Amino acid sequence: MPRALTYHRPASLDDALALLGGDGHVPLAGGTVLNADRDDAPLAMVDLQALDLGGITISDNRIDIGAMTSLQEIFDDDQVPELIRWAARAELPSTLRTLGTLGGTVAVAGPNSLTLAALLVHEARVEVLSSEGPSSQTLAETLATGGPPPAQLIRAVSIATGGVSSFEGTGRTPADQPLVSATARRTDNKVLLALTGVSKTPVLVDPDDPTADLQPVGDFRGSTEYRLHLAGVLAARTVASRGSRS
Repeated sequence: MPRALTYHRPASLDDALALLGGDGHVPLAGGTVLNADRDDAPLAMVDLQALDLGGITISDNRIDIGAMTSLQEIFDDDQVPELIRWAARAELPSTLRTLGTLGGTVAVAGPNSLTLAALLVHEARVEVLSSEGPSSQTLAETLATGGPPPAQLIRAVSIATGGVSSFEGTGRTPADQPLVSATARRTDNKVLLALTGVSKTPVLVDPDDPTADLQPVGDFRGSTEYRLHLAGVLAARTVASRGSRS
């Protein structure tokens, strides 16, 4: 774990952003994971708990989920599409879901995150705050650039609703996190497909050629070739599935 050098609990977003503009200052959300450039680097932790960054709201066929909303709160809210609720439940064990936050999940950008895959196919946009004001980009763009810069805060994630979703995954055991997974969502005019376990982060891929340009890193759980084979098989099954309403 990184060494905590100082601890701050700002009472306003402006104060939080001012602190995060300093060297070595990092946001502390649920506390289940804390990223740093070096694991042994001393950190100035900026606790976000006192800020109004939680909650789930619906507007214009989209749902806004505050960055400090816990994974358990997402799972418990039947306004949220079933696929995302299920993925939030699978993201962490029950002892950590009440602590882990959606913003933290986006910031960590784990390669096997089923929550991120579900968000990608639901056309998620990440809304961030900085000293220059609010801005947003797609989750795919956020993941591709390694997440928001240290001086920015994730305010919320906005997702599209509707469509039919499906999931396929293969792990060493039924209870294990999938080595590779495929998540799909079909709407009236398109199919969105996301894979985990084949890149540094979950990625959106072409449903007609899902393994194009992918070169996953092999490890003790599966070689590069095996991961690519799984990706092709699981993607085909997922896209062909009737799925369930999102």
